[in-house]
Amino acid sequence: MSFGRHVPVDTSHGCKTKIRSNKASYIWTIEDFHFHEAKGETLYSPAFSSTNSIDSLKWYLSLYPNGETDAKNFIGLYIHLSKRSGLIFIIEKIFAEVTFYSLNSKGKEDYVVPMDVTEFEYPNTDKTGWGFDEFIKKDAKFRNKLLSNNNALTIRCEVKYSNMKDITRSSHECDFDIEMPECDLSKNFALLFEKQTLTDVVLSVNGKEYPAHKAVLAARSPVFCAMFTHSTKENELGRVEIEDINEAVVEEMLKYIYTGKCENLDGLAEGLMAAADKYDLNRLKIMCAKKLFKVLSVENATNVLVLADMHHYEDLKREAIKFIVANFAQVFITKGWQNMLLSYPPLANEVCQAIARK
Repeated sequence: MSFGRHVPVDTSHGCKTKIRSNKASYIWTIEDFHFHEAKGETLYSPAFSSTNSIDSLKWYLSLYPNGETDAKNFIGLYIHLSKRSGLIFIIEKIFAEVTFYSLNSKGKEDYVVPMDVTEFEYPNTDKTGWGFDEFIKKDAKFRNKLLSNNNALTIRCEVKYSNMKDITRSSHECDFDIEMPECDLSKNFALLFEKQTLTDVVLSVNGKEYPAHKAVLAARSPVFCAMFTHSTKENELGRVEIEDINEAVVEEMLKYIYTGKCENLDGLAEGLMAAADKYDLNRLKIMCAKKLFKVLSVENATNVLVLADMHHYEDLKREAIKFIVANFAQVFITKGWQNMLLSYPPLANEVCQAIARK
């Protein structure tokens, strides 16, 4: 019997080599063993595998009641790699460490035979395997202790195995102490915008122009994407006229589009909320809503409510109504409430209904 070779691992740099391994355990009970012993025919166990759902390897045992050759006073036991194992055809070699146990009539381990790390090759035949011609001697101890009262023989097999691909792809956890630099993607895109490198579209706001990149705008905004992937005037001319948003807001919106950051929400949150809604910049819209919620006050509550309603942000609208209801005596005397009564009566009605339900 030959066994697999040991491959030394160099740990001079504090590394660890890991080999992904699987384990399979199987208990095989052979009832009326004395009948099988009398017949002398080879017995084969059902196939078994590990509990790992992604492992497709299957194993089985073969048992010779009177030994495989002339060892009639012994039981022979072997383990085989099933040739019907799922995707086994992609694996050339399997290395396994096998331990056989025989359990006594009380179910306790009474006889343990380990096997060195052994190489199984595929393709194989159902006749080949590894094991022992003389696994258990059929002496008085065997008759009195290992066989149960109904002449049942119970064997347990544990196999731990790994394939050649696991060994060649073993992972190393090394003390490779090099500081990882921060990702500078947003900085690179900020420079792309600031230096106007390779721009192919211009956003024009009240006579001020902001050169930009169609690909970047389209990647960040579904509205710009539709604009630049269809036969639109903006796409053909490479120019977008913006008349309903002021320059400061457009510039800040573009910085957000290129970097994912918005550093000037103070004073621009309301305008940016409108811009984010227009160009479907959902994350920017949420950033504006959170900022407006933090600065919610008696003086601006009605303006925030109108803004949330106009730009379809229900969470902010709900919070603004709750704030107005809780502070209605003070909000009622502000110019914002009077303007809302005149210009947005449905919203004022919603507030009154919320007060009535309170």
